[in-house]
Amino acid sequence: MLVIAAVAVIAALLFVVLLLQRGGRASTGTGAEPEPYTLDSSAKQVFRASEGRLAVASSSGLQLFDENGSTVLHEIFSLTEPGLTVGGGYAAAYDIGGTRLCVADFDGSVEDVEVSGSIVSTALNGSGWLTVVTDAAGYKGRVTVYDKDRNAVYEWYSGKGYVMNAALSDSGDRLAVLCAEEGGSAVHLFALDSETERGCYTAAGELFADLYWIDGGRVCALSQTRLAFLNDKGEPAGEYRYDGMYLYDYSKEGDGFFTLVLSQYRSGSAAKIVTVSPGGTVLGETAPDGDVESVSVCGKQVLLCGGGKLTLYNQQMERLGQVQEDLLGVRRALLLQRGKVLLVYDYSAQSYSL
Repeated sequence: MLVIAAVAVIAALLFVVLLLQRGGRASTGTGAEPEPYTLDSSAKQVFRASEGRLAVASSSGLQLFDENGSTVLHEIFSLTEPGLTVGGGYAAAYDIGGTRLCVADFDGSVEDVEVSGSIVSTALNGSGWLTVVTDAAGYKGRVTVYDKDRNAVYEWYSGKGYVMNAALSDSGDRLAVLCAEEGGSAVHLFALDSETERGCYTAAGELFADLYWIDGGRVCALSQTRLAFLNDKGEPAGEYRYDGMYLYDYSKEGDGFFTLVLSQYRSGSAAKIVTVSPGGTVLGETAPDGDVESVSVCGKQVLLCGGGKLTLYNQQMERLGQVQEDLLGVRRALLLQRGKVLLVYDYSAQSYSL
């Protein structure tokens, strides 16, 4: 499901460039203080939690909230198809298929980053460096790496595979690029002090949907049927297969583990939740007792929302608590920190403790 959707989105982004209107900016320093977690009444909201704080990108811009739900930043601009990434104390809101990219920190400082070509994806690493994938005339994609001062320090152009996304190690010296190629996927590995490719891993007949760096200088690539672990030269370093099941949803935010929501069928509902170590070892698993509408992970805890219930687990998928009450209107539930949950509605969010 995720892989098929990713292919459709990338194909459109590579050939269509949307012109965006540049909007004005609004601060929250005037008038009455808003209620905690007051959201714009905008379409296509995307949420990301970062160390107990919240970032929200929508069709009308970017909002940042601190640990208490107070508005840190309210930046107004137009995004046709909003995307959002967080890392290193920063949040980047961007227009998928467009050219608008805004980067802000959780202290309220904000700046625009000029890009050439339509944006496919962006990512912030743990040090606040920014990686941007765009289309490029005559190529099948371009990757640009920006340092914390938003200076472009590295570029790579793909002549063979369509670039889907890219990830920079937290140390800022290694780059992994995921490309969709005819008949499969390829992961290219680089060091930022050289234009020479360190290595490449190809997967025939398999399309990876995401990739990111993990401990030990390794890369994890995620497909609809497995997690593949690679060293920084693109050589296989282990895997976790889903045992005939299919990826329904996932989270990579766990402290030293990945959380996978698996389905018995490609288009089916969630049948099993699994937590996996960076070495591919299963830490815990459970079968949900109802539909899974969202999964959120923070630190060593996993939160499932679905079937009118909130259920909190540890990384071994042992139940820590469950709340079953009226969750009417809740679009999703975000785990901000230990036991603190944010219930997200259309135009607001409410803090809740489990």
